[in-house]
Amino acid sequence: MIEETGIVRIVEGNTVWIETTVKSTCGSCHASENCGTSVIAKAFTNKPELLKLQAPDSLVVGQRVKLGVSESQLLSASMLVYILPLFALIFAVVLLQSLLPSAHEIWQVGLGFTAMAMSFYALRRRELNGKQKHFSPIILGAVNEDTVTMKNEIPLKKLS
Repeated sequence: MIEETGIVRIVEGNTVWIETTVKSTCGSCHASENCGTSVIAKAFTNKPELLKLQAPDSLVVGQRVKLGVSESQLLSASMLVYILPLFALIFAVVLLQSLLPSAHEIWQVGLGFTAMAMSFYALRRRELNGKQKHFSPIILGAVNEDTVTMKNEIPLKKLS
C-alpha cells in the first residue's frame, strides 16, 4: 500500500475534499546542486491537489488523514495510461501499412497519432464516467499528531 497524508479542506456530508501536495524526489540526492534537472524541478513548486473522496466516518476541516492506494491498482492504472496509447499508435500504423502499403509515411504517422489521441480521449471519458472508483485512493484513517504510530494502525474511530 502506498500511503500519503492529506488535510481535510471541505466536508459535505459523507464526502470530503482532501488536499495533498504533489512532491518531487528530484533534488534530494547529493548531486542536486550540479544537476540541470534539479534546477528545473525547483522552478516548479509543489502544487496542492484536491481529492474528492467518500469518508467512512465523520471528519472535520483541518484534520490530517492518511490516504492509501494499493500497488496493484497503481500498476494497472499506469499500464492503461502508458501502454494502451502506445499500442494504439503501433496498431494503427501497422494496420494502415498492411491495408495500404503504398500510403505515404505522413499518413501513417498522422493515423498513429490520431489513434493515440483517441485512446487518451477514451481513457479520460472512462475516468469521468465515475465507473472506475477502484483507482481512487481510500482513507486509511486520521493522523494523531501526538503519538507515533506504525503503518496502517490509525483507525478513524480512535480520534473522536
